[in-house]
Amino acid sequence: MLTRYMGMTAKSQSYLFTLGFMLTLLGMALTDMWLPMVAGAIILAGLTVESWIRVAHIIPMHAEMRAMKKQINKLESEVRTIEYDQ
Repeated sequence: MLTRYMGMTAKSQSYLFTLGFMLTLLGMALTDMWLPMVAGAIILAGLTVESWIRVAHIIPMHAEMRAMKKQINKLESEVRTIEYDQ
């Protein structure tokens, strides 16, 4: 969605976006100026959902893909060794 700030972990970003979303909703409920805050709430809702999906699914998937790639490289080297010996 947006370019990631690399100084924070993905989990910290998800907590920050969730806190910001909750504060925006609280501000909408407690003030008369809730209408201008709707845009911020929509943006923060999108960022919150995206960051939690990223933490729960995408980052573990990348780790799993790295492990599979290592396993494939190991198997390919074993195949090359077997072919070289024959």
